[in-house]
Amino acid sequence: MRRGAALFWLALGLWAALFAATARAGDGRRQVAAARQAYAAGEYAGAQQAFAAAIQAEPALLTAGLCLDAATAARLAGEPGRAAVWLYRATLRAPQDAQVRKALAAAGLDAGALFAGAWTPLGWLTARQWWAVALAANAVFWLALAGARLAARPVPPRAALGAGALVFCCWFGAGWVALVPRVWPRGVVLGETPALSAPEAGAEAVERYAPGTLARLGPVRDGQALAVAAGGLAGWVPRDAIVTLVP
Repeated sequence: MRRGAALFWLALGLWAALFAATARAGDGRRQVAAARQAYAAGEYAGAQQAFAAAIQAEPALLTAGLCLDAATAARLAGEPGRAAVWLYRATLRAPQDAQVRKALAAAGLDAGALFAGAWTPLGWLTARQWWAVALAANAVFWLALAGARLAARPVPPRAALGAGALVFCCWFGAGWVALVPRVWPRGVVLGETPALSAPEAGAEAVERYAPGTLARLGPVRDGQALAVAAGGLAGWVPRDAIVTLVP
């Protein structure tokens, strides 16, 4: 009796989770449709906002193509900073895509700085590809060991050790690309913003960040974040003036 009740509640919970996920997915696709309608009507700001709402409702919709569409909407809405955010997001999804590279060049943006330092592995494969490679390598490794055991054939220790090391490297790469954006975050400045010498009120402005500037993010104090641009310019900017990039 208890086992039957437990199975019933488990099935009910799984059904509720599936229903919620399906409803959430439907919301995302409806937002994409609304974004395209707004774009066709010339309401570019509303289209960009609808694209953002769509990926918030369903992150799986965040493809390079959707990012390019949202970047175009943001640019036509007069928001070059947000257009740059979408273009960098497209680069993280498809680093080698010709259309993405063309759009970056047309916007005067350099994606090379995006993959500098700890972010370098993201330039080789996207985050999803790293996880796919790790899962595939893991499956092949264990299936090979199981096959050798069923065939009663000994596995050379060096071969097993080398294959295990390769699988470990794949898992390490997948974990690295998931961890790096959160430990060493990068952000994009939304609008022309002064770079202050200190986070305190009344601090002197040492320079100004242009819209779309890519910067490494440091500590946050009193609502101000330390931003270090690719050229070496460092300054404090309002935290809400910069958007964090997360693959």
